[in-house]
Amino acid sequence: MKKFKLKRVVNISLLLILFFSIIFNFSTPKVNYEVNRINTKEKIVMLTFDDGPSLADETILDILKENDAKATFFGTGINYKKYWTDKKIKMIVKRIIKEGHTLGNHSYNHNNYQFKTKEGFNEFYQTSEMIAKIYQENNIEKNISVIPVRMPYLQYYRGMDYIKSKMKIDYFVRGYLGCDYNESICGKNKILKQYKRNIKPGQILVCHTRDYAKEWLPDLLLYLAENNYKTANFSSGEHYYKNYGGLIF
Repeated sequence: MKKFKLKRVVNISLLLILFFSIIFNFSTPKVNYEVNRINTKEKIVMLTFDDGPSLADETILDILKENDAKATFFGTGINYKKYWTDKKIKMIVKRIIKEGHTLGNHSYNHNNYQFKTKEGFNEFYQTSEMIAKIYQENNIEKNISVIPVRMPYLQYYRGMDYIKSKMKIDYFVRGYLGCDYNESICGKNKILKQYKRNIKPGQILVCHTRDYAKEWLPDLLLYLAENNYKTANFSSGEHYYKNYGGLIF
């Protein structure tokens, strides 16, 4: 009987902790932390690819080049570190830069930082420093404060405000997340259907650096071209998003 009562108290306590955690983390409007699109009526979208740099990026870069499209690659520090140890990854990263795409910050270890805010800041800062060093080595002047940052799993919580302030950035980049990361369940048709249904002026599309991109990305880019859509990213020049408007929630 005592064990039953103790278990019941523990369960109730856990439910209360979960409830107040949800209230605490979601009581502040997302607009303070994240952006989802470009503020434009022009037919412009942003393609973004998470979790690299990896060997899968090579195929993605081929497809983007064939379709004259630009993208932002939100990589992790643990993978950017391979730039100095893996010749193949170094070549891919250099190609991303050379072909006019943007390097983004997706944390170092791709963890959940909801209850590890200071650890999260350290990881994001370390990754931005790494990206800045890569840009410098490739004769590209980039300020750490303007490197786009995206939370792993698109997680949202109050501690993001601390990281945003410490990183001296204006926002985290969110966007529409499809299921391309789980191709064994979703498959080509569902992935394409999801992205096509969410194409609208200024939309940011969240994709992933996976080999399966070769199955659906050409069709998506063809669809964009047929509907007179162009692509934008965070790099200066013709495809710079600020040519069309600022980023908004």
